[in-house]
Amino acid sequence: MSNKQVLPEAFFDSLSISNKLGDTLVDFKREEIHLFSYFSSILFLYKGNPVADWKYSFILDNKGYPFSDELDEVIRRHILNGILKENDIFLRITSRGMNEYIKFMEMPNISERDKYIKASCSTNIILPYSKTIRSLLNDPEIIKMKKISSKHNIEIDNVYQQFHELSQKIGVRTDDLVIPAVTWINYIASKENFG
Repeated sequence: MSNKQVLPEAFFDSLSISNKLGDTLVDFKREEIHLFSYFSSILFLYKGNPVADWKYSFILDNKGYPFSDELDEVIRRHILNGILKENDIFLRITSRGMNEYIKFMEMPNISERDKYIKASCSTNIILPYSKTIRSLLNDPEIIKMKKISSKHNIEIDNVYQQFHELSQKIGVRTDDLVIPAVTWINYIASKENFG
């Protein structure tokens, strides 16, 4: 058993993402929790919050997905404690996990994160899931990190700057997170298809 300290933010984020992905996909992969948490952190920054307040950062794993040690530790514990059920490479949130999520939603300082997660996960409802995943994995900073094969933290400040500039150019309201999230996915997809 690991004696690593669990970050409440990572605990909540993994539950929230699992809940939202479970609503649309039922089963999802561990790396998809990391990917949607990464996208949520960009939306968090987009709304003017300091990146350090997300509480954990990401590197790239060997598959090219964003990866957080803190988030992975929580996912591992969720599986051991029956909060997430693992079946081969897929995960599913259990009723115990849903109860934990509901408890955390009563904590305003933590549950505030849910709106960023909801917006990031909503993209897979509005757009084809495969397009969302492919676009997020072709985020400019992720592509840069793949090229340099770096195990340094992904600099979401750089992604945020491009994201913010795009939103300003097309006049996206900053009070709504789903519209800029979908706009970002479509923007990356268009660059991938034409550039």
